[in-house]
Amino acid sequence: MYGRQKAAYENSIPVEELPVRAGLTVIRTNDPDFGLSEDEISDRNEFIHCYLMREFELLVMIPFPKPDSDFFFPDCYVTDDAYSAFNTVDFEMTVRPFDRYGYAIKKMMERVKDLAMLHSAVYRAESRQNLARRFEFFVDYEFRDPLLRYVDRFKSSGTEAQKEHCKKKIGEMNRRILEAKRIWERYAPWDT
Repeated sequence: MYGRQKAAYENSIPVEELPVRAGLTVIRTNDPDFGLSEDEISDRNEFIHCYLMREFELLVMIPFPKPDSDFFFPDCYVTDDAYSAFNTVDFEMTVRPFDRYGYAIKKMMERVKDLAMLHSAVYRAESRQNLARRFEFFVDYEFRDPLLRYVDRFKSSGTEAQKEHCKKKIGEMNRRILEAKRIWERYAPWDT
């Protein structure tokens, strides 16, 4: 085997004697840049960019205010107290105060929707009646009972400010009851 390697090495052409390599490049005729110079390619790309930005021309013309002070990122380490995306001024400006009452109403309406969807999925008539009673109890407990309390307060209130406050709450409770019924009728129509 050593003799074959030696013979192959002796029969090879030294690198210095090899002809110069031709600078061959692959030409793809389906390439969109085929036959175009660099200037022509950049001009075409700029034209496409201008054409696409034409739809946003009015938006680009609107001036935007420059910030009063530059925002900078301090050099912080993970263990520092200042290392957090939630303690920056930018984050605090985007966060609205939490509305507990709105969140509670949203969750109540989600509960009504869950009951309605469960009512529409249950097959047995007895279970459907139980779910309808649960819905009625939920609406009574959350909305009708406070409504009746506000009606009693309205009747016993002495000042116009108290009466006005009770009127607003009565209207709000009525809207909540109607909203709950709309959700129920949408996801679980009443049995006929």
